[in-house]
Amino acid sequence: MKLLWWSLAAFLILLGLATVWLPIPTGVPLLALGGVVIIGSSRTAARLLRKRRKSTPHLNGVFTWIEDRSPLRFARILKRTRPRNK
Repeated sequence: MKLLWWSLAAFLILLGLATVWLPIPTGVPLLALGGVVIIGSSRTAARLLRKRRKSTPHLNGVFTWIEDRSPLRFARILKRTRPRNK
């Protein structure tokens, strides 16, 4: 099952890269969706993103902004990567 999710993510990312330069704005949402699929299916990817968000406050602000405007399913996946306060 994990292979299916990774294949879907790779397909979305490649399709996003191929269409990012077109005048119709489909590339960036496809890239973002591929990233969400990877984060949702891999604990290691979520852990790496959490660490990066903790070390880069600007990046954390961008992801928080995206979380607030995303549909609930995607926001829940991204909220798992919020830096933990100790």
